[in-house]
Amino acid sequence: MSEIIVVGTRGSKLALAQTSKVVEKLEEKGYNVEIKIIKSMGDIMKDKPLYEFKGSGAFVRTLEHALLKGEIDIAVHSYKDIPSKMLDGVTVAAVLKRDSPFDAFIARDGSTLDEIKPYAIIGTSSLRRRAQLGLYRPDLRFENIRGNIDTRLRKLKDGLYDAIVLAEAGLIRLGLEVEYHKLPIEKFVPSANQGIIAVQTRKGEEELVSFINHKDTWIEAEVERAVMKELGIGCAIPAGIYAECKGKVRLIVQIIKDRKEFKVDEEISKTSAVEEAKEIAKDLKRLVSINF
Repeated sequence: MSEIIVVGTRGSKLALAQTSKVVEKLEEKGYNVEIKIIKSMGDIMKDKPLYEFKGSGAFVRTLEHALLKGEIDIAVHSYKDIPSKMLDGVTVAAVLKRDSPFDAFIARDGSTLDEIKPYAIIGTSSLRRRAQLGLYRPDLRFENIRGNIDTRLRKLKDGLYDAIVLAEAGLIRLGLEVEYHKLPIEKFVPSANQGIIAVQTRKGEEELVSFINHKDTWIEAEVERAVMKELGIGCAIPAGIYAECKGKVRLIVQIIKDRKEFKVDEEISKTSAVEEAKEIAKDLKRLVSINF
């Protein structure tokens, strides 16, 4: 590893905002830091809906390869973009304290989800969001939308959609003053790891960033990923997975299939959270299989 810590990131405003949080902590520790921008497959193939990548790591793999080649020393990601299986030799070494996990509903006319006109067109490429919104408001219509947050907001303003749905964490990280309505987490369970910034290193070099790891967020991330792995799903299946670590760990898992909802909302022990979460996921998977 060089004297300068080379941090790999995508080049979007949001990716750079996330990376700046990590860089700040590294510099506080006394490291000299250089940022290297790397384009991912997801950045290049902007006309393809996100769910068609099917957990391929569209926003991650190029950075992982750069890590393995020694071109960068660490990589910064939105944790929800990292697939269950990483490249051999690469690991997540730390997570920052979780930002908001909520989804934000942004209507062109300022309407709430309940108020928006019948048969409104909602811009989202997320099967989870489509399924959740469609279950709540069966009249709504959906169109794919890609691009960074600024691009999506511009498309909304230009009238291509009546509303769009974004992660609230992204709006907060970019400091955007946008009128939106936060969707309740009980009905609109977020994607696993939504709102979490993850830092990857090569295996064996985890101590480089372990000092920035936020322990409660780490537990939340591990629980959510354990459920995701146990269910055997990626972004091609509409599912929300959320863990909240306080005295205990609250786990909410929601699967929507053919407009039917299967959901658990339980409290589990902090010390055995991952193991308990796996059992809950197995039971839920059996329940869904029995009903279809």
